[in-house]
Amino acid sequence: MTFNGDNIKKNEENGHFSFDNDTIKIDYSFAGKEGKVYLKIANKLDKPVLWDLKSSALIINGKAFSYAAESVAIKGEIDGTVSGFGNRKTSIFNEDLLRGYFNGTIGLPKDVVLIPPHAYVDGSYFDLRNDVKEITKSSKKEKVYMYDMNGESYAVQLAKFEPVESPYNLRSFLSYSVLVDGQVLPKTTEQQFYVEQLWQTGTVSLNNIVEIYTKRGDVMAYKEKKGQDVLLVGGAVALTAAAIAIDDKKVE
Repeated sequence: MTFNGDNIKKNEENGHFSFDNDTIKIDYSFAGKEGKVYLKIANKLDKPVLWDLKSSALIINGKAFSYAAESVAIKGEIDGTVSGFGNRKTSIFNEDLLRGYFNGTIGLPKDVVLIPPHAYVDGSYFDLRNDVKEITKSSKKEKVYMYDMNGESYAVQLAKFEPVESPYNLRSFLSYSVLVDGQVLPKTTEQQFYVEQLWQTGTVSLNNIVEIYTKRGDVMAYKEKKGQDVLLVGGAVALTAAAIAIDDKKVE
């Protein structure tokens, strides 16, 4: 399955998506493990930023799913040092990290992440494997031929979509605040993605599929084997959102 975006930049070489304004830079990739969306938020300011997970959501075909509902270990980098910030279900940052930005004692809610100046946090969110499976199998496809890493052709069932007719649309709505002189200035941003291609193949080795081997950020791979779901890191082709559904049956 391949993704693309409406209001976000895409690196055509590696398929990764990015958005930035005067405050933050956001990176997305759909080539993560376990069918999850990789998200990285970097603070561009000399002031701290607070990311409110509870007020942020991934909207899938109109239905909102809170980032706070995801049990994810968040990582980050401060002054070039990588630190584990723990599971966001617990207190991710204690009050000591806020001292110097405020006068007095400040408490931080468990679903709010502090991003210090010129630092970032990242994590992987939401399991999209079942969606990939259902949409790929239900979409009308046509037989085409593609080439593997060895230059050999193989058959796939392919479906392509224009943005207005895509069966799978994602909106990442993020709520955050900037801390300036003891004041909290709320802000929001939203990035939009849609499935541009769906393709299904059979016996070809996954490592021989160029888009998976190169781990493009706009491709998500799903493999169904003997009743067990296995996601293989994928990546390639076009995005704002793309994925590949693969089963064990030979493409006719």
